[in-house]
Amino acid sequence: MKPEAEFARSRASASGLASYCLPCHNARGKRSIEKRGGSRTYHLTRRYGISGEEADAMLDAQAGFCAICKTAPAVHVDHDHATGAVRALLCFNCNGGLGQFRDDPQLLHAAAYYVQFHTIRQQMQAELDATASPPDGASRPGEPPVGSQRRPGTRSTTTRSTGRNSGSRRRTQAGEADG
Repeated sequence: MKPEAEFARSRASASGLASYCLPCHNARGKRSIEKRGGSRTYHLTRRYGISGEEADAMLDAQAGFCAICKTAPAVHVDHDHATGAVRALLCFNCNGGLGQFRDDPQLLHAAAYYVQFHTIRQQMQAELDATASPPDGASRPGEPPVGSQRRPGTRSTTTRSTGRNSGSRRRTQAGEADG
């Protein structure tokens, strides 16, 4: 007889405890996994219905790279969520991307079109900007220097100081002589 603390909790039994103590439960699990070819094969068989050897053959056929981008190492099994059928091995980013787009081909095509459209638009805008703007430092004749607040053809709103006070400046501007 062992104390209840050595048993895992289980809702399946009337007592609320598992049938085996924790050390025996773990030993049984290890034996079951080893009988099926190890933890990798156990996982692949249970989750995707393929063996470790089948996954290795797929990896060899793909030369070790992702079936989509063909640059990153293929480390994830891609499968059809509707049927469960294994498709290929993918890298983390491509596998996650398909999942984010819910494996919807129309949504993936729309995303590809969106990226292509905006890439071309940005390239065309950059070309227009490069041909439309003058080289740095050059300005058109009759134009104020770049950054100047002066506008051509307008008179300055400020009066140059001649050392006189503002009252004498107003009289001079009004046509009165100094007295």
